[in-house]
Amino acid sequence: MKIYVGGSLSNVPRYPDLCSTFIEMLGERIIKRQHTLLTGCSGSLDKAIAKAAHSKIKQSSKSKSDRERLRHQLVSYLIKHDQETQKEFGFELTQSMLEDWEFTHPFLVPPEQIENADVTIFVAGSEGTFLAANWARIAQKPILGIAQFGGAGQQIFVREKNKFGERYGHLVKEQDFDLLRQVTTDPDRLAKDVLRLCEDILVPKNVFTIMSFKPKYESVFSSYKKVCKRFNFKAVRTDKTRSGDRIVPEILKGIRNASFVIADVTEASMNVFYEIGYAEGLGRPVIVTAKEGTKLPFDFADIPVEFWSSPKDLCQKLERRVKETDKCIRKRRNYS
Repeated sequence: MKIYVGGSLSNVPRYPDLCSTFIEMLGERIIKRQHTLLTGCSGSLDKAIAKAAHSKIKQSSKSKSDRERLRHQLVSYLIKHDQETQKEFGFELTQSMLEDWEFTHPFLVPPEQIENADVTIFVAGSEGTFLAANWARIAQKPILGIAQFGGAGQQIFVREKNKFGERYGHLVKEQDFDLLRQVTTDPDRLAKDVLRLCEDILVPKNVFTIMSFKPKYESVFSSYKKVCKRFNFKAVRTDKTRSGDRIVPEILKGIRNASFVIADVTEASMNVFYEIGYAEGLGRPVIVTAKEGTKLPFDFADIPVEFWSSPKDLCQKLERRVKETDKCIRKRRNYS
């Protein structure tokens, strides 16, 4: 996972010493969790978090191959070739393709550290922090504002909190999002909570299920729920969650917001196959199940299907597939 951290350590309205320690802890933990830290080279916070991450990389490098692998976990972008800035940071920098990071371009091109990020974090600061957060909004990145230290970080949190239902409600619990406004004297715990929230946002906990809604398939859905719960996922089905909204948009939204999809094709229909195709088109992993003896269409022949004989058999086979899928998702996001 690629994480951009922006803000300021020279403009921290509350708990400035604690804020500095938090930034160090956050930089170290990003590397420890095998994520990639993206920064600019334009301020006090950039320098402090990059320095902490760089120290962690050096500490963790036990061989040449380790150093080669870990060096890619810290990417600091430089607007122009500034020898003084490069000397000040003391490690590799990446040349930005942009002349500046303002809103002065003919086209709205976000700075690389934001464009390439999976999630963005903002701490303290003022105008410069708001500028970076606005770039993150243009790039449609998740935005986490740290409220405890005041300044822009707090105001950014408030704005995102007001849009929680629309932007994050399908991804994480509201009480977990509210950890961004906790007041704590333990900066390491705050760093852990923030990183855990980043991970949860990028790997949604919902698993969308596709199947016939007939009562005789309730045991199939129950098996899905039981296995998903073991891996900290929540199996959802449209008829169990929808209100008065139109069902087709709700189905498509459910697939888009899911970490992966499980579909039972024992009693398949055109709708079931359409939803499976839509999920695969979005790049969502799809696990397919069917009762033993089910005859599948010829164009389903190359798709792995878990054939089950009983709910117990379904749970056993599904547990293996969900475990594999969870592992693949986490590997793709570069953390374990």
